[in-house]
Amino acid sequence: MSTVRNIERRMFIRRQTDRDLQASGTKPLARERGVEWNGIWTGYLVFLGVEGILAFLVLGIGFSSLNPLRASSWANVGGGTVIWLAIVTFIATYIGAWVAGGTPPATTQHGIGKALPMWGLVVLSMVLVVGYIASQAVTVAAGGVAAVGGAAPAAATAGVTQMQGTLQSQGITVSRAEAAHIGALLAAGNTGAAATALSGDAGIPLARAQAAIGQMQAGPAGGLKGMAATAGTTAARGVKRVGGSLSWGMFWIALITLGCAIAGGATGGGALSRPRRRQPAKPAA
Repeated sequence: MSTVRNIERRMFIRRQTDRDLQASGTKPLARERGVEWNGIWTGYLVFLGVEGILAFLVLGIGFSSLNPLRASSWANVGGGTVIWLAIVTFIATYIGAWVAGGTPPATTQHGIGKALPMWGLVVLSMVLVVGYIASQAVTVAAGGVAAVGGAAPAAATAGVTQMQGTLQSQGITVSRAEAAHIGALLAAGNTGAAATALSGDAGIPLARAQAAIGQMQAGPAGGLKGMAATAGTTAARGVKRVGGSLSWGMFWIALITLGCAIAGGATGGGALSRPRRRQPAKPAA
């Protein structure tokens, strides 16, 4: 019995010491604690709620002011949406970290400690959302490439037929296989070999073959080659621009949300750890 009474007496003295230190404005001695996941999940759920309601508000205002019949009204839709959603994410991160920091134990250090894991969950959510959007974009792009690939044989057949018609209009007759071979040489940029092949296949002088090749370059062969080069260059530039902008945008958004999380956690934890007024001691009975 004496041992139990000694333990109870020590616990009572420790609790009384902590109350006296808190009343005097001095922080009690820090004790080892685990990660406060209750506060972290609370702040994260608040972040999702604030993010959702503000995002829907911004999208509702944006679509209500959009005129679908004017091309200029669609010009800045993408950039404006990204900017406003980033601002909404900053606000929601700060509020969520503030709530997480205010859950017990509510001190500045504990608030920051709970805000950092919550920020990690926020970044993970952004990565998942952006990854899903990117996968959908890749699917759409793959469908477009497949469509272009399916149309390529028909375009090649039409190009060979048009080349035969151009040569026949000049009194030059070649077979379909010969026209396809000459067209392949022109597409590769080897005009000299194409003129030599045309001269040998049609039995005409080389100078006449070169003149005919010059006309075909301005016609179907040159048009198809220019279209392929333009499409390839445009696709490469688009991938570089979108990939670079997305990567740098995610970097800066993650960095700024880290600052918002630290500020919100420190504010929420510090706001509830202010010293209380010391209550007057009751007279002993």
